[in-house]
Amino acid sequence: MRSSLVLAVLALVPQDASAPPACAFSAADQAWVERALAAWHFASKELAGITAIPRFRAILFDAACVRTSDDALVAAGAPTWSAAAHAGTILLPDGGESPVGVTSFTKGADGLAYFVMSTRSVWSAGGVGRGEDLERTMVGVMLHESSHVTQIGNYGKRLGALIERHALPDSFNDNAVQERFRANPEFAAAIGNEIRLFAQAAAAEDEAEARYLASEARESMRARAARWFTGADAYLLEAEDLWLTFEGSGQWLAYRWLTDTRGGGVKPADVLPRFTGDSQWSQAEGFALVLALDRFTASAWRKHAFGDGAKTVLEMLDAALAE
Repeated sequence: MRSSLVLAVLALVPQDASAPPACAFSAADQAWVERALAAWHFASKELAGITAIPRFRAILFDAACVRTSDDALVAAGAPTWSAAAHAGTILLPDGGESPVGVTSFTKGADGLAYFVMSTRSVWSAGGVGRGEDLERTMVGVMLHESSHVTQIGNYGKRLGALIERHALPDSFNDNAVQERFRANPEFAAAIGNEIRLFAQAAAAEDEAEARYLASEARESMRARAARWFTGADAYLLEAEDLWLTFEGSGQWLAYRWLTDTRGGGVKPADVLPRFTGDSQWSQAEGFALVLALDRFTASAWRKHAFGDGAKTVLEMLDAALAE
């Protein structure tokens, strides 16, 4: 499954007058689309506290049809969609292509952001899951990816400057730290310990214990960075912070919707292991870190993470632990 945030320079692609005729999703896929849109409008406002959503294109597709809207994810109401048949690949606004399959990603820069996701039928055919669990999981993925659109304009600028400053390759993404150190058992063990400590801090009944556990996790991060983010890898210190911010907040929003009685209605204990045990380091550690941050600051962190981007999650955590 492809699920990631990508930054790129985009250009609008004009409509081809000879485009294939319009098409439609199945009733089941359309029902999921409507559910996902309703979840986004609820979660972005009520859970994340997002007050302004930038220009945002939604591109959804099944095995035969692609549907596009510039307003479906921006404001609640009756969205405007265009539809056309495809031949196995999806043409993207930057001129690139995405193969038809299980995927979900956000991409954007220069005033245009877009979200791409395949429908329920494609995920089901890909063996990802089935029934209500699949539908809820897909909504969570959509919420995660869509939240990045609100972050590209602020954190994305910092990430873009980092990429330019260090001449990083096009393949640079949220798995950069994991790709560099996945074969290092000590590094991997430190990541696992930090995830555990942050998760325990979030769940601790005693405030002093929670702060102690979070501080231990933070010191582990500092020691890990001092040992391994050196020389040519020094840029990963800033990169990790930014990716933890993107991925941690996105995972948090998915988790909050899944466990909200107005959303997925799932018991936290039933899905928490799925989030803290994610095989993607940036998502698992980012989520556990944000869960602890949410405990210490309540909703205050969200105005930055989903709003002005003035502070990263680590900067906010450090400030909270210093109080």
